[in-house]
Amino acid sequence: MLGLGICLLFTACAEKKSKEKADQPDTKQQKEETSQEAEEGTETENETKTETESFEEENTTDLTQIPEVTFTDYSQEITDEESGVHLLSVAENSPVVSIPENEIAAEKINMTFEQLHIQNQNNIEEDTKLAKDAYKELSDSEKESWNGYGYGSTYKVMYVSTRILSIEQESYQWQGGAHPNTWTSSYCFDVTTGKLLALADIFTDKAEAQKIVEKHILDTITGEEYKDALMEDYESFVKDILTEDVFYLNEKGLVVICNPYMVTIYAAGTIEIEVPYEELKDVMNEKYILN
Repeated sequence: MLGLGICLLFTACAEKKSKEKADQPDTKQQKEETSQEAEEGTETENETKTETESFEEENTTDLTQIPEVTFTDYSQEITDEESGVHLLSVAENSPVVSIPENEIAAEKINMTFEQLHIQNQNNIEEDTKLAKDAYKELSDSEKESWNGYGYGSTYKVMYVSTRILSIEQESYQWQGGAHPNTWTSSYCFDVTTGKLLALADIFTDKAEAQKIVEKHILDTITGEEYKDALMEDYESFVKDILTEDVFYLNEKGLVVICNPYMVTIYAAGTIEIEVPYEELKDVMNEKYILN
């Protein structure tokens, strides 16, 4: 068996080397053609990026009035059509943004939340089916204490100005456990274009910004309020906290959301860490330094 394994290993390596050799240009002409194709691909990518940037610049409108945000309530109680048994309690709303000075930007922002609403409906359908199946498996005595499952997706405005709209989404799923599974997301928009901002839009030096943010996270979670709620090896996961859907901007700085089970236990709740613009000014796009 050992000899067979060694043979198979050598065969795999040989095949890999043959493939790598076959993939490489053998002649100067082939190398030049490959290089030219790569350059053309880069040019196409750059052209697409330039077109996108040009479109956003053309549709950028400096606002004189703060956008208005209202909410559509989609909350409901779902029961089984045949038995009348309560299956799922749903708490859901969805933002509707109005920007009379830039309707194109408003449309882009609202489309984001419309897509999230559709995603919620899929999740609600799945949770309803899970609740229905779970109820069928209960004994008669257990059915007497059945209260159904729960699903939540609610939004609130964290900051709005003539430049930025920051909205937070609080979500939860409860399926009969000791407590619901909860998490918080955020959406930060440039209201002059309607663009959903990414970290690459915010930071000019993401690596250095990450270091500054991590220091603030560590200072917060190791403080008196949270030090007893830290999970084992929490330091290994601090670098994973800052992602695309857990930051927003307000009048003071960048806010980072640390959800339960990232570095702290559930009881610690959702932790929000504010990093002042003053500390980020050298690594941040000055367009988004709001103060």
